[in-house]
Amino acid sequence: MLFKLAILVSLLISLAAGDEYPGFIYNGFKSANLVLDGMAQFTANGLLQLTNETKTLNGHAFYPEPITFKNYSNGRAFSFSTTFVFAIHPVYPTLAGHGMAFVIAPTRGLPGARPSQYLGLFNESNNGNASNHVFAVELDTVLTGEFFDINDNHVGIDVNGLHSEISAPAGYYDDQTGDLKNLTLISNQRMQVWVDYNGEKKEINVSLAPFKSGKPITPLLSLSRDLSSVFKTNMFVGFSSSPGSMLTSHYVLGWSFKINGQAQEFLLSQLPKLPRIGPKERSMLLAVGLPLISISLMLAAVTGVVHLVQRKRRFAEVLEDWELEYGPQRFKYKDLYFATKGFRETELLGSGGFGRVYRGVLHNSKLEIAVKRISHESRQGMREFVAEIVSIGHLRHRNLVQLLGYCRRKGELLLVRPIERRAPTQEMVLVDWVFGFWNTGAILEAKDPKLGTDFVAEELELVLKLGLLCSHSEPAARPSMRQVVQYLEKDSPLPELSDLGISTSGLAFAHRKDFDGFVITNSSYMGPRVSTSIADSILSGGR
Repeated sequence: MLFKLAILVSLLISLAAGDEYPGFIYNGFKSANLVLDGMAQFTANGLLQLTNETKTLNGHAFYPEPITFKNYSNGRAFSFSTTFVFAIHPVYPTLAGHGMAFVIAPTRGLPGARPSQYLGLFNESNNGNASNHVFAVELDTVLTGEFFDINDNHVGIDVNGLHSEISAPAGYYDDQTGDLKNLTLISNQRMQVWVDYNGEKKEINVSLAPFKSGKPITPLLSLSRDLSSVFKTNMFVGFSSSPGSMLTSHYVLGWSFKINGQAQEFLLSQLPKLPRIGPKERSMLLAVGLPLISISLMLAAVTGVVHLVQRKRRFAEVLEDWELEYGPQRFKYKDLYFATKGFRETELLGSGGFGRVYRGVLHNSKLEIAVKRISHESRQGMREFVAEIVSIGHLRHRNLVQLLGYCRRKGELLLVRPIERRAPTQEMVLVDWVFGFWNTGAILEAKDPKLGTDFVAEELELVLKLGLLCSHSEPAARPSMRQVVQYLEKDSPLPELSDLGISTSGLAFAHRKDFDGFVITNSSYMGPRVSTSIADSILSGGR
């Protein structure tokens, strides 16, 4: 009488809630009131863990209250619907223990049930007995010959024993193509199962699908069977598992159940996460981006080092102890490099016999300068020449353009002087300029304008040509002092230009080998358009 009264109270509570048939849903198990035994437990984040990877024992989890499965008046089994999300994780990826099952039984905990191949449902003596009154849907991961299993990855409907009434390889039918898609139960992937019994049609349907893919239209298993003789009036619903010798963890993430109705769908986003298996999965950013970033940083570092080395080599200078005494007369190559914008062609003022002249502006003083680049492949005489350059730099005269200093870099030598605003803005080489007039037969055009007309043309021509001969690049080709006197006294005629073996470009002229004169104004040094005075230009440095 007390038991019947409890059932009546339960029915009244259901009716008061607006539904005469019981049902429940667990979106995770953080606050679940299930009855657990054996190895079953709840994890901290709300998973129902039926078994773990430590012992070969059963694990059971049952809804605590009995549920009425049969009509009192006619004894027919009610329809029911259930769905759950599960995952199976074996210790070894390809070797798993026995599986798990959704179960409807007359008692909680299934007393006397054995582990391993019995899945915690039956034992050696009662397996297959009609008196068990047990219905189960197994997710089996071991092929057991004594139960006529079809493979080691199948779904089966069991009634009172583990020889399944019907079974099929784990998978689902694609709604678009109708093809059977295989699933691996021990993949540690979340999957969802639907079990539906139609009491009117006496039909059981079981479906399996990947997580979040939805219930397939075509069920994996369909069995015509009246469960009225299997069920007692009141039954318990839950889960059973036993891993066997190959230790395996069986998880349930969510569970929904309903009598005479459709089981409520889950809020999938609220279901708990499975524990991480193995090393943490690296994101694409870390897996791909991090190596690329590392390689990029390494390349950037190498490029930076190469750039610094090249920059150091680019600005490398020759500095010997004897030059220290000249102090401010020496310029840094880097300063001249930036002053002339890297000796850019747009800053070129002119080309002389042994070098090119560039316009520049010193960054620190904003002084406008002319920089002559000349070559000196031999170190012989370098010290004496630098001393001479520095000495000239100390000279001050209104008719001399001051020589500011010099710079040495490997085999290059650079001479620096200011560009005076009273002179035209374009520059050229003095010796080449004079030679240009001789080469065109108009050497008198190179005269100093200050002479006016007070000169003897023959004597002026003699002096200009003799000066060019004395500036020849080859010392042996220069006239001796005796010859100079003979030329001046007209005891000996000057050689003709064609007899000197001099290039018409004038490139053989210099005051000494490898060093030619400095610069004077005008970019077209081969013509007579120059109007500046020789006295206003820098000394050529010749003897």
